[in-house]
Amino acid sequence: MEETMTGHAIQPPVATPTLSLCIPTYNRAHLLESALMSVVPQVKELGPDVELIISDNCSIDNTRQLVESFRQHCPIRYHRQERNVGGVRNVLSVVAKAAGKFCWVIGDDDMLRPGALRKLIDVIEKYPDLDYFYVNYSIDEYGRRDGRVVDPSEFLTWNRTGNENLDERVVPDWTTLLREDFSCLTPIYASVFRRAVWLRGAATLRLATEFDETSSFSSIDESFPQSVIFARTMIGKPAWASGYPWVICCSIESWLDYVPLIVLLRFHELFDEYARLGADPHLFRRQRQRMFGYATSFFTQIFQGVQLPGLANFSIARFMKKHWSQRDAWRAIYQATLNASMSEIVRHSPLVATFAVAAKICFRVRNKLSRFRMRFQPVHSTNPERTAD
Repeated sequence: MEETMTGHAIQPPVATPTLSLCIPTYNRAHLLESALMSVVPQVKELGPDVELIISDNCSIDNTRQLVESFRQHCPIRYHRQERNVGGVRNVLSVVAKAAGKFCWVIGDDDMLRPGALRKLIDVIEKYPDLDYFYVNYSIDEYGRRDGRVVDPSEFLTWNRTGNENLDERVVPDWTTLLREDFSCLTPIYASVFRRAVWLRGAATLRLATEFDETSSFSSIDESFPQSVIFARTMIGKPAWASGYPWVICCSIESWLDYVPLIVLLRFHELFDEYARLGADPHLFRRQRQRMFGYATSFFTQIFQGVQLPGLANFSIARFMKKHWSQRDAWRAIYQATLNASMSEIVRHSPLVATFAVAAKICFRVRNKLSRFRMRFQPVHSTNPERTAD
């Protein structure tokens, strides 16, 4: 139900705004307050060019009261779901209800640096034919904001950005950004997009009929809907990149329990989808290799009998069959076999036991050869008084 705080339905803006700033939220008023503090002054400054729309996924905290307090400073379109529809559907819902020609979806735990909205309005007007605008972001530690309201002025400098290229530019093909972005364009706050194009892509998503806990991260469409939509609509098109990190990412993810599932399956499925749609696999090879690196700790837990969320039917044999040509996948398995005991591996993953034995033998032989070489390696004198015969 879309409503004002007095319960009356609110109408879309009379004029179509250039940009809709969309914030999906759920039970995180303590974080949303910082986000709104960073964006409300900018929305107020730009007037009818920008609308702020919030989709509340049936929160039971004080989200509604918080939004009401900020509505005293600028117009906010507020929509509250009648029940928890899940994060994916809440994102799709807020874009569907937006009125702008372009949309920028940010998390309720993200902040915008001063001038971000003005910058995006200016570049949209400068490049009216582009459908996609990439916004760089800085990444900070959540501990800097834990338990308190923070302001963008506390994050004037940064050590790390999502994209190391800090040059503002137009790229001839959207896929260039797949290689540059640390997370391969999965952070939704990094994308400003033409709403009409998004809606066409969203219509191709395959989602469960009804949301429940088993729906979360059950497919790439249920995990990275924004990335799937962009892959199906942006490949081969030019795009703009900000260079400057207008977004402050200093967050705590609500989906941490699903990280093993995302690392072992969903990211690789997304990479496969990019390739299937025509993107060069070399563009995201670095990100795929990093996922294999992260996999070691999860393989170790699987060998030790730990049941990871969402991976009840996961098979290491199927994983290696799919990635048999990837050296980094084999390295991840190899490292995991060194971290777990043979008894654990045999008990919980008999099919890998043979490989584990070979891996451990190779590791021990390599260590012995290394010690042998060091023991018998000639010692070269550095005495300056020694002369050649």
